[in-house]
Amino acid sequence: MYSRSQNALILSTTSSFFLWGIIATIGPLSLSFPFLSGVSVPIRTLILSTGPVFVLLGNLSMGYFADRVGRKTVFITTMISYSIGVIAITFANTLPMLLVGLILSQFGVGGEEPSSLALVAEDFDAKKRASVLTLVANFSNIGSFFISGIFIVAASATTSLTGLFNIIFPSDFALSDDLFRFVLLLSSIVLVGIMVYSRIRIPESYRWLNYKGRKEQGLKVKQSLNLEGSENNIQHKSKFISMFFLVSMAISQYLTFGLMAYIIGPTEFSGSESSELIFYALLGASIAGFIAMPLVSRNRKSYTFYAYMGGFLSMVVIFALVNYLSNLLIFIPLLIVNMAFSEFAWASRTTLEPELLAIKHRSFGIGIIRMFPMILYIVSISLTANFSIYQFILYNLGLWSLGALGAAIWMFYGTETRNISLDY
Repeated sequence: MYSRSQNALILSTTSSFFLWGIIATIGPLSLSFPFLSGVSVPIRTLILSTGPVFVLLGNLSMGYFADRVGRKTVFITTMISYSIGVIAITFANTLPMLLVGLILSQFGVGGEEPSSLALVAEDFDAKKRASVLTLVANFSNIGSFFISGIFIVAASATTSLTGLFNIIFPSDFALSDDLFRFVLLLSSIVLVGIMVYSRIRIPESYRWLNYKGRKEQGLKVKQSLNLEGSENNIQHKSKFISMFFLVSMAISQYLTFGLMAYIIGPTEFSGSESSELIFYALLGASIAGFIAMPLVSRNRKSYTFYAYMGGFLSMVVIFALVNYLSNLLIFIPLLIVNMAFSEFAWASRTTLEPELLAIKHRSFGIGIIRMFPMILYIVSISLTANFSIYQFILYNLGLWSLGALGAAIWMFYGTETRNISLDY
């Protein structure tokens, strides 16, 4: 069982990732807002790119500060940022106001990711670390699944609800728009409230405190945690191989996940079909996250290899049936399977990144590794804006082959990190 401090940490980080999933999905879903109907391809690309740009900036800047001032300390800045951002999105009826909301909210949630992963990894023992990291990260999928489902339900709302939402929002918003914004605001208030409650109770990383020479404080935190089993001081093999693997794995998984979950719908399909694809993609990923929890806790190397090979092979099948993907009855099951393997790969990433980075730059290092896929993802949004669906799937197949290659190299030459100590 987990200690009270560890339960508070799980509650804090799952709430944060749930909100991140909501905010990450707002950009693609907002293209169906009435005031954005019929926008040009450059404006659509701008909206889809704004979030990833500021997630990247949040990752790097807050990751840097988390290594210097503490994992927990950066949460104050990030909570303020995304709280203001969500309010701006909720009441946005112009493009500039929507962009301001996306900038602040994405910077905030992006800034929490490296510090949250580092804190969870460092305050849990080797036996529980992988499953808790996978659980926490999966709440991003669940948040996206939740808000895309609300969007679909709101689109079919009856006009009898108009009076309720006109009290809160301007009357010139569509009813479905009103309902969606209301749920967005309400869920964000609840989530931020949970985070404030839990973060008062979470400890700083005892490993980080020890590294900073605050041994007595670190000992008190360690005693408040339920830590079991032993950890091994494993000697890493080539740092070049580790970095090549982490970067190639991140590029492959991050780009294919984002492109298939969030971009293929708005780019290749109509408004209603687009939101359905986002919904089912995140459904597949959310279910897979729970399946991955016990699997990733076993041998990391073989798990990672099978996750990436599964993603590659499922994309081969999608590519073979590319001429039939306009039929959602064919495409959606294939998409769910592919997103499940993408989630398996994500579980490997969120576990191996903190395990393969030293404590003095663990949080910032996570941000640095993610810088490469995030930049390429932003480029890919523009690159694929005018792709045919054949070109889009072929591009994703190439990305999965990169991940499969990295996983194969790691299988034979990498370090098994299952019981590795994070104090190095």
